[in-house]
Amino acid sequence: MYIPEIPETVQLQDRSFATDSSPLSNATFMLNTMGVSGLMGGDEAISTVALAQIYNKRKWLGWYNTPGSYIMGKRFQRLARSVISDSHVDPGSGASFGTVHIDPALLLQHDGWSKGPAFKGIYSGTSMPETGALASFLMKKCIRMPGSKVEGRKTQPVNVTIVELEPNPNLQSQMRFHHSSPTLAIIPIAVSLATCAICGLYGEWYAFSMILLGILARGLTCAFMGSGNLVFHHPKPADGSPPGDGILGCDHELVLLKGHEKVVNAITRGRFFFSFQSKYACRIVEMCSFLLIAQAIAQLICVPQSNLFGQLMFVISIAASWAYNLWFLSHDKVGVREEIFRSVLGSPKLNKFVFPNRSSAIVSLLLFSSDKEGLPGDPKKLKKIMDGFLPSGALVWEIWKGIIIEHLTNGRPLHFDETHWNHPDLPSQTDRLLLQTLLKDAEMASTAFSSNE
Repeated sequence: MYIPEIPETVQLQDRSFATDSSPLSNATFMLNTMGVSGLMGGDEAISTVALAQIYNKRKWLGWYNTPGSYIMGKRFQRLARSVISDSHVDPGSGASFGTVHIDPALLLQHDGWSKGPAFKGIYSGTSMPETGALASFLMKKCIRMPGSKVEGRKTQPVNVTIVELEPNPNLQSQMRFHHSSPTLAIIPIAVSLATCAICGLYGEWYAFSMILLGILARGLTCAFMGSGNLVFHHPKPADGSPPGDGILGCDHELVLLKGHEKVVNAITRGRFFFSFQSKYACRIVEMCSFLLIAQAIAQLICVPQSNLFGQLMFVISIAASWAYNLWFLSHDKVGVREEIFRSVLGSPKLNKFVFPNRSSAIVSLLLFSSDKEGLPGDPKKLKKIMDGFLPSGALVWEIWKGIIIEHLTNGRPLHFDETHWNHPDLPSQTDRLLLQTLLKDAEMASTAFSSNE
């Protein structure tokens, strides 16, 4: 009896049906998860890694598969080149040999940890084109809060926030921060471990290996970052330094800092660092970068080789971690920032006003900056402040500034009449009318100051 030979392709197909028992194994539809694995959600994932340093039990919070590994790896390459020794941060610290620091701004650029607004000192004459992350935090806090509107001539409104800083006995040259671990961090860890175990149970080895690789790459990176501390450093002001009062910001958002020069100095000159005790931190950062980029490339190649069920498990693992990263970015990170803010600055008193024009806003800043004798500074420094925020060079503006500065330095009230705006150096009626308008703006600022003094 003749028995026809079964083609080899049919045998292989039957064998695959017999051994592949995973759900959806016969599905012909395949997910394209290549772009998801390495490129999506990078900034959110970086935030959770970078801020792991301030959490208790921080080394155990990152063991889950997460998207954005390629972006994280590229950012860690830049991070490795920013490593500096402790002697460059605080030459007199006496720290142990091998301590290194990394600038967190490279990981938290989109969170406002990099540069703050410009600062102009009223008494010291200091002019800084940019400040640090703490000034950026304070500026954003002032922008979000509501303000009291001041009536007057309307052009473009200018917000003025008065920040009264109290001496903080806990403020040190170098500070470390700690925060309770977020309870929701267990969710992406549990989902990643569960999906990895299910893939292994059903023989989805491509998906199993890629989820496991993601857990290890993310976990090891987070463990390294968790081995350090988030440190705040600011230089100590010299003995006999003038008051540190000054103005933060530009354009239509201005903040007046009033208080002890040590606290003001912490805002304007303070910097955050990731501090590590290992002198091999640079090499470890490079290894983390290589591991994260290798993960992205491997997932790009291997995940599409898995069956639909394995791909679904992979997508579920990164979807859970992405959702957690988004929650952290919008909720828990705010609490972290507020705790850091309170640790350094305590609870400063904030009072915000919305002035209808720029000239009245600048005059109010000078009035609020006055000390007990009513002298907010010498005439040259006041003139420099006004030139930095108002038009300079025009005759009308220069005369107006001279009148305002004269009244402020002599402690005279800002009340004006025809003898002031009918200035002999202004033959044009148009210029005199403009001077009258500007002087009325100054009177309005004085009224607002008196009612809130």
